[in-house]
Amino acid sequence: MAWVAHQREGILHGHLLYDIHLVAFKPFHVTLRLAQKAPRDLPHKLESLLKKERGEAWTIAISDEIGHLTLHEKNQRASEEHRAEVLKAPLVKVLMDAFPGTTLVHIEDR
Repeated sequence: MAWVAHQREGILHGHLLYDIHLVAFKPFHVTLRLAQKAPRDLPHKLESLLKKERGEAWTIAISDEIGHLTLHEKNQRASEEHRAEVLKAPLVKVLMDAFPGTTLVHIEDR
């Protein structure tokens, strides 16, 4: 994923983060489900970039299968799970009880 961003393909990178669900993967063949707002030519753009920059012929197929969460959704879920774990920590509970109305705004340690 970061590789696409390093190719100065910001829009494509954004679509890969937010608008695709991985259905299947094997070397040189990827099956995706596109979100509604994903451009229909996204598979072609990705194939072209892989061919141009890596010299590899990949096939990007489209499916109606549900597939995995988008990368953004996975990141969100991981952040929510981490937040829940931090809130369960005994020291955090003591601090939250000592200062009623306190909310956890930001977690820097990850």
